[in-house]
Amino acid sequence: MREKDLLDGDENKVQTPDGNPIIHYHRIVKRATGIEYLLAFTKRHIYHWNPDTKAFDLKFTCSADCENWETVNYNDKVIATNFLDMVLVWTTAGDFVALDDTTNGIEYETGIYLTKAKHLIVYESYLILGYTYENGNYYPQRMRWNAIGEEENWITGTSGSTEVGKSDIITGFGEYQGLLIVFKKYSYAKYWLVATSVAGVLQVFNGSFISTKIGCLCSGSIVNDSKGRLYWYASDGTFKEISVGTISGPIQTDIVDKIYKSSVEKIRSDFLDETGEVVWSIPFNNVLNNKLIAFNEGKWLQVNLAIPAFGDYHEA
Repeated sequence: MREKDLLDGDENKVQTPDGNPIIHYHRIVKRATGIEYLLAFTKRHIYHWNPDTKAFDLKFTCSADCENWETVNYNDKVIATNFLDMVLVWTTAGDFVALDDTTNGIEYETGIYLTKAKHLIVYESYLILGYTYENGNYYPQRMRWNAIGEEENWITGTSGSTEVGKSDIITGFGEYQGLLIVFKKYSYAKYWLVATSVAGVLQVFNGSFISTKIGCLCSGSIVNDSKGRLYWYASDGTFKEISVGTISGPIQTDIVDKIYKSSVEKIRSDFLDETGEVVWSIPFNNVLNNKLIAFNEGKWLQVNLAIPAFGDYHEA
């Protein structure tokens, strides 16, 4: 059966123990065992949905309220970041702990640590972090990656970092036609794996800007459809698809222009296999997400629904 809620044994809806809305979901199917896990993230905690007890188990407590979570699967583990606490890892056993060094963060030079990152993605078997906080300083144009396949090795091998331009901040990552797309607030670039030596120095990635005029305002708006097309909410206040440009013309004036500007980072997106639709939950004339818009091959649909996060889970 399909249910839109997580239910206990008596078919009652289950609330997160901290009483806060779920602002992010993450699903992992463990390759080693085939077991499926569902994680729910609020502004204060990470919970694991326990299918046996039909309840949420606490896995992490934030140091303060956070506004956003980003997560990926890597090496059969979950990596999570909220730009408030250290980058976290979960092995599907125990609690979330700091990645690499559980006391100081990610050691990228001997005795020097990265302690926060705003964005992350897995690309070409690398775990890549963007907009980092390293050695007591913010680096909003920086992306840093680990040694390939080793989430705890950021010093040796193919590990490294690069600055994506010299101005505006990294706002999220995407993928398109085998390329890593690095979105910034007012620009975006493409990167690709080269893994070659230049003048005796290992060069892992190369890149170039696609646009220096248009960027992305919300990482949660970045989404691919089943054909690999890449969509996002752009810095000019439109929704775009990378190969054709603006797609939101038919709903621009009545809906998109009324997205609450101070809440654009709350936009969330997903692709629905069943209907072939790309969907966004948006704050329409409101500080909270209260409307769903859906796009499919040039056609738009809008529904008044309050959805703070998308997720799916298939309970046995």
